[in-house]
Amino acid sequence: MTIGDTIVAPSTPFGHSGLAVVRVSGVGAIQILSKLSSRNIFSDRLATLSTLNDLNGNLIDRCIVTVFYGPNSYTGEDVVEISTHGNPSVVGALVGAVCARGCRLAHPGEFTRQAFLNGKLDLVQAEAVAALIRSKSIESSRSQQKIIDGSLSIRLNIIQSTLSELLSQLEHLLDISEEDVLSLDVNALLVDLDKIALTVNQLQKSFSLGRLLSGGATVVIVGATNVGKSTLLNRLSESDRAIVSNVPGTTRDTIEVELILDGVPVRFVDTAGLRGAKNSIEKEGIKRTYKAIEGADLVISLTDSRTKKHFTGSDLPTINVLNKADLRNEMKTDGRIIHISAKSGAGINALKRRLINDLGINRLSTEEDYLSTSRQHLSIKECSFALSRALSFFESDVLDMELLSFEVRSALDAIDALLGKTSPDKILNNIFDKMCVGK
Repeated sequence: MTIGDTIVAPSTPFGHSGLAVVRVSGVGAIQILSKLSSRNIFSDRLATLSTLNDLNGNLIDRCIVTVFYGPNSYTGEDVVEISTHGNPSVVGALVGAVCARGCRLAHPGEFTRQAFLNGKLDLVQAEAVAALIRSKSIESSRSQQKIIDGSLSIRLNIIQSTLSELLSQLEHLLDISEEDVLSLDVNALLVDLDKIALTVNQLQKSFSLGRLLSGGATVVIVGATNVGKSTLLNRLSESDRAIVSNVPGTTRDTIEVELILDGVPVRFVDTAGLRGAKNSIEKEGIKRTYKAIEGADLVISLTDSRTKKHFTGSDLPTINVLNKADLRNEMKTDGRIIHISAKSGAGINALKRRLINDLGINRLSTEEDYLSTSRQHLSIKECSFALSRALSFFESDVLDMELLSFEVRSALDAIDALLGKTSPDKILNNIFDKMCVGK
């Protein structure tokens, strides 16, 4: 990426549609539009019908053009958004004509990266843009919209500001006489650090719920052959996703279905029946069952008889389910076992309620702010560890101001990295390169 370039890219997916949007950003955006349209004046944020032509004067399309003058635009630069007919040939011709006038194709995420570099977004907000595009539920979308609007950044900036002020005081004390240091109100300093640490710890704990809302959860269905695992998967998905047969070993590979439970994408995995494998194919299927369990958040252990033992080969949260209740006329559910009939659907709602509770979905709220990426979680953990070390110095008879100042500086550096103020290019590239080309 070269700073100062004018960039262009379609902002809508490739394919045939009623409309497509092409975005242009940079110092040459308005001039290029003027050459394409033979117009010199465009009002800010006013949709304008305009005929656009290529270098040879041939008609490309009659488009709706909207100009956003910098710095009051998404990227902080002059931005042009062109709504054209959603024909790939028309879109291609338009992008080609813009490039012929001195523009270049944008890299993935470059528009958002430019917004970050121009101070329109911090790194937490930029990550929320990518998460919003990938959201699989309206609840996840609303959560990311709040972060884009700055709700989480405000909290982080308060932490950053408080740590900066505290560090300034500590560094000042290192430059003055020992008598003044001894007269320091240690309790007030301890209270301030305690408050910051509490806020940081709350944010750190939010990651599990944030990851759940944005990334979802994985539930693996395990059990012996012919207990109804595939029937249960079909019942949950309300489709014939898995082949159902009374022949043992029908399911040889894992089969996956993703559902939305109270706004959270939950991936259910049907697995090969656990038994003594009779051939190499069954052995591979059982091996994949255990591999699926390793990457799961929760296990449904399914049996069809009280005499059969439930799966105990994992430390993951496990829901014990007894299937084929329609054959036993038994539906009484206690805290240990849920009775269902995957065939008739009886007890499935009770199972879903238990899943929502055990996965923690019931604790989610779109009114709260959550950390949702591993990068954010790592940074807040580093901040928390530094604050814990800083607080430990107050347990000594003599407060070591130099070590205290060092740990407060470490906590501040972690928050700065979280907001993107000190993030190296490698991290920035990893974040923005995963975004859409037109975003």
